[in-house]
Amino acid sequence: MNVLIRAKREKVEHKIKENCPESSYCYWTGVRPKKQVDKVLFTDGENVYAEGDVIGVDYIDDIIFRPLKRVEYPQPKKAPTRGFTYVEQG
Repeated sequence: MNVLIRAKREKVEHKIKENCPESSYCYWTGVRPKKQVDKVLFTDGENVYAEGDVIGVDYIDDIIFRPLKRVEYPQPKKAPTRGFTYVEQG
């Protein structure tokens, strides 16, 4: 299971692998999945443009993930306008 988040590309750019140290990890606030998730996918509303492996979720509703890699493919499900949605592929 993966999490699909709608966000502007400029809000995510600093979380892309080339822009942060390899050993670092990233946060996205306000996402506390109730299911086990493997990846976080970021979409602009049409295409997934970045994805990363989920490390975990902390106690203040932050999803924690490894630096993102750039991708470009159609989103697997309609993107939420706020929050996130679960998706099977990615």
